[in-house]
Amino acid sequence: MARVLNKSHPKEPTSAAEMAARLILHAGTHKTASTYIQDRLFLNRRQLSNQGFVYDYPAGTKTFKLLARDLCKGNWQSIQQHIASHKNKGKNLLISAEQLAVPLNNPKTLRTLRKLARREGFELEVLIFIRTQLDYINSRYAYSLRRFYHSQTFDEFLEAAITGRLPGESLKRGRIQKRDHLFDFWSYFQPLLQARRKGLPLTFIPFRQGNRDPFDQLLEAIGVPSNLAWTPASQRSHNRSPGIRGVWLSRLVSRRLQDQGISHHSIEGSSKIILKEEIWRGWHDAAFWGFNRRLARSTHAHFRAHNQRFAKEVWGCRWDKMFPQDQQLLERKRCTFRPSSLKEELKMHAIADHLVRMIDHRCHPQPWHLFSDNAEKLLSKLHPTLISTH
Repeated sequence: MARVLNKSHPKEPTSAAEMAARLILHAGTHKTASTYIQDRLFLNRRQLSNQGFVYDYPAGTKTFKLLARDLCKGNWQSIQQHIASHKNKGKNLLISAEQLAVPLNNPKTLRTLRKLARREGFELEVLIFIRTQLDYINSRYAYSLRRFYHSQTFDEFLEAAITGRLPGESLKRGRIQKRDHLFDFWSYFQPLLQARRKGLPLTFIPFRQGNRDPFDQLLEAIGVPSNLAWTPASQRSHNRSPGIRGVWLSRLVSRRLQDQGISHHSIEGSSKIILKEEIWRGWHDAAFWGFNRRLARSTHAHFRAHNQRFAKEVWGCRWDKMFPQDQQLLERKRCTFRPSSLKEELKMHAIADHLVRMIDHRCHPQPWHLFSDNAEKLLSKLHPTLISTH
């Protein structure tokens, strides 16, 4: 099995860069176990310190998301304060937030950040996990549906992804225009690749290569042994995807929300609603897989040329050497849900009606909802169709 090896690239021959501490930014991407990695980094911060790395959230926070948000807004104060508070301590500084991928892929922001890091005595490095497109598109579809970003079928979502768009996503984050063609890594990461050619230490890590733990992959990428006694992740960090009924229900709820004019932006905790409903109803379904073999092959062919260029430049080898699992994904059978009877379809629609009411009550709370919602939740589990308004 191939291992992660970045092709050598030119180093800047300055003595200051040789002596500087490392500012390492782990920038996702999304759906590559970032929450899990961050949880383990935080739980193992003492062990990391013993290895010469600081993983320390900004004061009063439990995440680096605010730093990424401020970078997108052009507000440099928070990141400057965080870096400055850890300089001259003889340790490398590690920051992890998947939201960093957008600002780091902006040439002006990246240049400014490198200058800021050097001014504070650090040399910037970037780590990014890459997930093969078939797996990545399927995961992003399920993720975006359970957050009610859109109500598209998988085939519609795939068509948009192939043309470079991402349904339900905003075009900008703060002041930064998001780059399109998210799944075409050769095109999408060109600003970072160009910076790499000029000396930026940039590592792309094949996600779960050889079924390896992403935390171990990250440790090895920064030069820390993965075979030490690292604390395991907490249960809450396992960010699972909905099963086939959950995905079908997500799309139905999303359509209902659109009909009622309820924006996903106004729904607090939207990502957990479908997952909690699955648990409440005792659903233990198969994993969703939206590709049939024809779609998988055409999608794989669409990205093939750019994947080979990307792999040759980044890893110095062919794409299939880093992602041999593509062959299995090409042969994987589609796994989706479709109601097997009119009774089952009516039941699923009734559950969707129930969830939309609960969401509407969450957005527009009234004192009596505390009682009525709990009663409806129980009734919905026992006899869903009795409470449907459709």
